[in-house]
Amino acid sequence: MDTFLQVALSGVTMGCIYAFVALGFTLTIAAAGVVNFAYSEWVTYGGFIGVTLVSVFGLPLWLALLLTVLICTAMGYLFQWIVFTPLEGKHFLTTVTATIGIAVTMQALATLIWGPYALTLPTFFGTGVIDIGGISVFPHNMLIIAAAVILIGGLQIWLTGTDMGLRLQATAQDPTAARLMGIRIRHMRTFAYCLSAALAGLAGFLVAPLFVVTTTMGFGLMLKGLAATIVGGWGSLKGAVFGGLIIGIVEALGASYVSSEYKDGISFVIIIAVLLWRPRGLFPERIAEKL
Repeated sequence: MDTFLQVALSGVTMGCIYAFVALGFTLTIAAAGVVNFAYSEWVTYGGFIGVTLVSVFGLPLWLALLLTVLICTAMGYLFQWIVFTPLEGKHFLTTVTATIGIAVTMQALATLIWGPYALTLPTFFGTGVIDIGGISVFPHNMLIIAAAVILIGGLQIWLTGTDMGLRLQATAQDPTAARLMGIRIRHMRTFAYCLSAALAGLAGFLVAPLFVVTTTMGFGLMLKGLAATIVGGWGSLKGAVFGGLIIGIVEALGASYVSSEYKDGISFVIIIAVLLWRPRGLFPERIAEKL
């Protein structure tokens, strides 16, 4: 039983990371109707920027985390201004192709700046473990889970209980009607991109101590985040969270009790199973039709 709980806790930790990534995907999908495949590089840059601020500039981890999120937020703004604004109204495939091109360019730039070697980032609490009822718990894992609970809960409260959150939801549901009501659609979309990039930077920084930071780190997390988005429900924030947790937990259990060689394939087996059962995902976004 202790082993099962140990594995499940590890799965919840990675599930929270996947949820961060899936939320970023969902925000851009909902607000702008765009699948941003350059999102993987925002995650990667979050890790690299964190390593640079700590290792090169000697900043404390808490300050490096804050600055990483702020820098990634600025990247999201620039990305929206340089890439998406000129592509507004273009064909869906044109926009997707542009994001793939940006992803390749950003990955090459990361290799040029930081090199092809793996880098490491220390944790906030060192490498020790805490024993809780016979379960070995890494404090950094608990930090990730706590951050997920606070941020996801705060985001949900903000979306449903503030004027700006309601404006963003209105933009996602019906941009034309929102524009007629006086909502500045472009401002809402810009905010969605900035928030999405901030979540990516946070995910990259938090996952860096668990593994190593490489130029391909974000790609694997993006695939899992995309899987969580599909499983949870396209455009659903609640679905992104639950989809991430489902992918993380099942993946960890499968790697432990079946084989770690099939860990990455488990996510896609889950996608196929869910789509066969519920084609719109487990928690699809509600769409109202007006006749």
